[in-house]
This record gives sequence, structure tokens and C-alpha cells, in this order.
Amino acid sequence: MSAPPPIELAPLGNVRSRCEAKHAEEYVKAWTQQLLEHKQALKDAGVDNTTTLCDRITLAGRVYPGESAAAIAKFLSEPFDGGLPIAYGVVEAGLDDIIPSLSTEEGINTLKTICDAFKESKCLKEVNLSDNAIGEQAIGACRTVLNKKTLEKLSMCNCGLAFMTMVTVADILLEDTDGTGCVAANLTSMVFSRNMSGDEGGRQVGRILEKTKRLRHLRFAGTRVSSDGSELLASAFESSIAQGNNLEIEHLDLVDNCTFSSKSSHDSLFRAIGALNKLTYLNLGSSDLGDEGVKKICHALFENDSSLAYLNLSYNDIEKKGAKHVADYLKDCGGKLKTLVLDGNMFDSRGAVTIAKAFHSNEDPHSIEELSMNECVIGAIGARALIDAYGPEGKDLPNLKTISLNENSFTEEIVGELEVAFGGKLLPMPDNDEDGDADDDLSDDDFDGDDEEETSGSVDDLTAAMNKVVV
Repeated sequence: MSAPPPIELAPLGNVRSRCEAKHAEEYVKAWTQQLLEHKQALKDAGVDNTTTLCDRITLAGRVYPGESAAAIAKFLSEPFDGGLPIAYGVVEAGLDDIIPSLSTEEGINTLKTICDAFKESKCLKEVNLSDNAIGEQAIGACRTVLNKKTLEKLSMCNCGLAFMTMVTVADILLEDTDGTGCVAANLTSMVFSRNMSGDEGGRQVGRILEKTKRLRHLRFAGTRVSSDGSELLASAFESSIAQGNNLEIEHLDLVDNCTFSSKSSHDSLFRAIGALNKLTYLNLGSSDLGDEGVKKICHALFENDSSLAYLNLSYNDIEKKGAKHVADYLKDCGGKLKTLVLDGNMFDSRGAVTIAKAFHSNEDPHSIEELSMNECVIGAIGARALIDAYGPEGKDLPNLKTISLNENSFTEEIVGELEVAFGGKLLPMPDNDEDGDADDDLSDDDFDGDDEEETSGSVDDLTAAMNKVVV
């Protein structure tokens, strides 16, 4: 008989509620029963009593005032049934959203009480502190879990991390009090999204990046970073890559956050992304890249030869030239891309035509599953080009699951053609402008030269710049 794996502990029920002391007692009673039953199952399988009983605990979705937090912490930190404390073997701790509606003082007390329960933990690898109003006053309460040298995955999304709090977070993750290295060096996943850390947050994440070595997942989105902070972040990112670190990154999300508008930030991103051949997810939406930045990103993606499945370049001021760079990447990526998001750009029907043609560039059907071009000033010409790219009954894009074209300008006739062609795959278009056609001001000359190639010099220059990254 094979031994059953460690179990996960979670609050009873699935309704958000305030966990009072009596509820905490019920949780502890139920958890104790689950653990004893699991321990018996291990015994029946011939496994000794030193085996970890529980390796995951999630407390999310409940509010834990003082007494209930203390009861749960006591249960986790004290020896269980003559063995080690439960917290000792916990690998994943979901401590997200556990202090809503509590006063500042109560919230700090709850965070400290729960986090301190893991003080003696030797296995803790993943901690989620998201959706807690931590801020500068409460960050110290989380130190016990933040300074674990075993930590590999950290999520602090929507935690009220202003710039001074990010300084403290960075200081904790970069501490090396015993000469064995800092926490940052062991991280594989880092999420600091939806905070208000601004440029200083970009600087502090840059500090952390310079010490990370094994990142696979990086999300720093929606944190109000301007061009100055973005340059610092991009430079630190490039530096870490150039040193041979973080080359295994698969997921990179900087959406709605960074202003990569300068040439230096373009170049830093270009060189860093060009070295990430394991990249499968890239979100640079609302990054102020413009046509020139998109050109470099698309060339970097071509050079890194990754199996990118998700690409978001929405709200980046992409016009006709930028759309051509996206189309060139679609031709060169070998049909691997599954999701393409280009919302909120200004490439109009000319760009839509160029991108639609790219789906015809390979003998084998493209693997695209989700295509989004909301709010791109597309009219009848672009719509019909996309219908043509889809082919009769979708034979040219057989994997397509959804296409989103809301907030463009299609007449009632064109809407009908789109609905016939794509059927249920066409998402609703409640904000379509049926009174006009975005193509009214376009002429045949506007579509001339769509297939013109970049000069060899410009491509050679980009490739030479890519080669400056030494890994």
C-alpha cells in the first residue's frame, strides 16, 4: 500500500465570514480529527510517525480577530499528538485576505500572531500575504515568514505597499545575518502587484532582482511606476540576466505599471527578454512602448526562440508600423502563440489587415486560441481581413476559441458578417460604434507597402545589440 500524501488544512465551509473564537475552536477540532485519521492511514501504510501530516494550510477568506488568531497559531505551533508541530512541516501558507475590517492595531496583532506560528518551520517555501492592508505599520509583523531562507514563492499583491514599505520588504529579503545568503537568492516566484509603491517601488524591486538567481515567475504590475522607476527596474533586470541569473523565467507580467518610453528602457528590456528562451507568458500592456519599443520586443521574442503562448501588448500606442512588427513575429513564431491581446492601440484597419495576413504565413494552421483587438479603430476592411484569416468554417484558425472586437466601428452589415463567420466565438460588442466606419478616412494608398521589409541594417543592429548580453 502506498502512503497517502500530506493533507491540506482550510477553514470550514466556503462562505466568507468573521472567525470568532468559537469558530476557531471548531476549526481546530475538525483539523485535529483530519490529522489523526491521516496519521492512522499512514500507520496502516507502514509509514513511521515522523512523516509530515500536513504540508499546506490556507486561511484565506476569513477574518481572524485576536482570540481566534491566537487559537489557530497555538494549534499550529505546539507539538501535535506527541510529534512535531504542524507548522514545522508546512510548505505552503495561504495567509491572504485574513484581516479585512479589522482595525490597524487588530490587523497588526493578527498578522504577527499567525506569522509567528511559523517561527520554527523548516520547510516553508510558499507564502501568500496578498489582500492584507499591511502597509508600513504592519510589515514588521510579517517578518517571521518573510525572512525564511527556505522561501521560494512570495506574493504580496494589493497589500498597500507604499515606497517606504517596499524599502523594508527589500531590506528583509536581502538580509544575510548568518553568512548563508539572503532570501532573495532562493526565490523562484515574486509578486508585488496592485500596490502604490511608485518609482521607489521600482527601485526596490530592482534591488531584489539584482540578488535573485532562480526566478521563474515575476509579476510587478499596477504599482504606479513612472519612466524613472521603470528605467531602474529594466536596468536591474538586464543586469541580472547578463550575469547569468533568472534565465529560467517563464512568466513576466509588468502590465499597467511601467512606463518604458525611453530608448534606454527599450534597450534593457530588449536585451533581457532576448535571453529568456523559457518564456511562455509576457504581459507588457500599458507600458508606453510605442512602435519602436514593440519592434524591439518582437525582435527579442524572435531571437530568444521561446515557446511563448501568451502575449499582451495592449494600450502601447501601437500604430501601423508597430502592427507590422507584431505581424512579423506571428510569422516567425512558428504558430506557437495561443493568446494575443492588442486592445487599446491605434493601428486601425491597416494594422488589422497586416496582422490578419500573418496568420496565413505558414503552411500549418496557427495555434491561436484567443485574439483580442478591442478599441483599435478597426472598421470594415479590418473586419473582413480577420474573417478571411479565419477561413471557411474556421479551417485556417482551427484552434480559435474567442475573438474580441468591442469598441471598434462596424456598421450593422459588418457586425452581421462577423457573427456569421465567427458564431459564438465572437464575444459581445456592446460598445461598438455602428453609426460610422473607422475606414472612412482611409484610401487604397494607406494599404500600400504593408509588406515592405525592415532594412537589413536595422535588423542587424538589433541582433548586434542582443549579442551584448553575455550569459
